Amino acid sequence: MKSTAFTVFCLIVFLAGPALAQEYPKEEIPTRQIKDEITSHDSGVAIWWAGQNSWLIKSGGLLIGTDLVLEDEEPRLYQAPISSAELAPMLDVSFITHGHGDHFGRATSKILAEKSDCIFVMPVNCVNEAKKLGIPAERIRQAVPRQPMQVESMEVLPLRALHGNPKFAVYEKANFQDCGYLFTLGGKKILQPGDSVLLEDHLFIGDVDVLFISPTEHNTYIEPSVMLINELEPEVILPQHSDTFRVTPENRYWTRGYAYEVGRLLSKPLKARYHIPEHGERILLP
Repeated sequence: MKSTAFTVFCLIVFLAGPALAQEYPKEEIPTRQIKDEITSHDSGVAIWWAGQNSWLIKSGGLLIGTDLVLEDEEPRLYQAPISSAELAPMLDVSFITHGHGDHFGRATSKILAEKSDCIFVMPVNCVNEAKKLGIPAERIRQAVPRQPMQVESMEVLPLRALHGNPKFAVYEKANFQDCGYLFTLGGKKILQPGDSVLLEDHLFIGDVDVLFISPTEHNTYIEPSVMLINELEPEVILPQHSDTFRVTPENRYWTRGYAYEVGRLLSKPLKARYHIPEHGERILLP
């Protein structure tokens, strides 16, 4: 009887997996530290997930970040795998997609402004807030959707992003200045859509090596995420925008991702390219 009960318990934990993990106290979840790993990486393209839409991407000596929220600006499930102060001396470019606090980390950006020499790339609607944080105007590059730009040694194409709402529609306050980004570095094309419902801009982007996908209610959710993956057929598919902040009934539409549901709908070849990362995990691009 004891063995049967234990087996049932294990099955429940396995099936509930991510939902149960969101209830763990922060101090009980070990945080993988990535500072030394980033410093020592010097060949090929590597990607680290720091939670939500926070990614660090390094190619050669160039290190960029997207939507960096590394301090406890929201009630995180656990500590970020690197602090803003640790990252500051290494970071070359910080990309921001839009002004919401889980993407434009105010505390993180303030520390990076003070302790680093990095460039900040952001939509026009974020510039005033950036200046209030003390980011010097000469370190801000304004991104405009559909207008290519050169940033350091990278080609960057800002994309249109239209924020969704909890009912799978476009948010009534969606801002046409918000951005996603297509990065070309180290011979790889990496697509960070930001917060957006599915758009033709995404479907018609062409060849993509790495796709960050946000299967939440207010982004591309399940079926549109699968549609985008099927259309682009990236070499590496990485879900984001989940398992970072505590889920409540009020915030569930943006804190709860449906990565496993997306994975189950993919074809066998695409399943092999689909990977749900752990915080701080390094992904080496083929």
